[in-house]
Amino acid sequence: MHINRIVFSLLIVLLAQSCTTTRLMEEGETAYGEGDFKSAFTSWEEAIREKKEKGEKVDSTIYYKAGIAAQKLDKTGKAQQYLEWANDAGYSSPDLYLLLSGMYKNIDNLTLEIRALESYHKKYPEGEEIDSLDIRLFETYVESEQWNKAKGLWPNLEEEARSGLELQKAYFKVNKELENEAICDKLADQILRKEPNNLAALEWNAIKYFDKADSLYVTEMKAYKENRTRKQYRKLLDAWDRIWPDFRKSRDYFEQLYELDPKSRYANYLGHIYNRMDQEQKAEKWYKRAEKGDG
Repeated sequence: MHINRIVFSLLIVLLAQSCTTTRLMEEGETAYGEGDFKSAFTSWEEAIREKKEKGEKVDSTIYYKAGIAAQKLDKTGKAQQYLEWANDAGYSSPDLYLLLSGMYKNIDNLTLEIRALESYHKKYPEGEEIDSLDIRLFETYVESEQWNKAKGLWPNLEEEARSGLELQKAYFKVNKELENEAICDKLADQILRKEPNNLAALEWNAIKYFDKADSLYVTEMKAYKENRTRKQYRKLLDAWDRIWPDFRKSRDYFEQLYELDPKSRYANYLGHIYNRMDQEQKAEKWYKRAEKGDG
């Protein structure tokens, strides 16, 4: 009989504790619905504490609700803690990853921000915030120099976003790193139409036209020196009709670049161009500027 009374008493205690946890959860729901986030947070946090004291598993939803209430109260640290616990416990929702990604961005934790953004992208491809989240995910891939991931995500972005100047500049950087010349050629022209003094795009075009012209110049001059026939000379003259326009384009880009950012290497390129054009005085002027160094 004595043992039965002990068991009965323990059952009464456990039942009372269970009722207390249930009551705290219900009070939290009621308070949250009424906009009393402080009371809601207090109730849910107490419910979590009680469950842990009893060695019971805390449902991921309780963690999430406590995190949301903490976020409403600007308790950033608590909100992040509970939302992370919710995630670790298996809770999943678009809002969870949206909130976590924003929190990680605010504390400048790029690795965790990417992880939260990728979770949203993978689990909720039709989510309401997918367009803005994908833009931010693309930006984080560029920031973290994950060039292939950035390139792979680009087609997912809305057409309007892809036509924006800042994203085009970022995508230009991605393809430059990946040595996708054809894409860079197209992007450089698009960027310069919107931002005529963009240094990266100007330099790309300047070097592109220089390399194209100089390669043909060297090839044709070598061929003529090795075979000084009338036929070869006519071929050289025909080549000049393609060489000089590209040298002039490159010259114009480099002169614009030098005016914006007087680097010695820009001056050196201009010296080479004028040297190819047999304009020795101008070539010498630019070579001297290159020798003086940047600035």
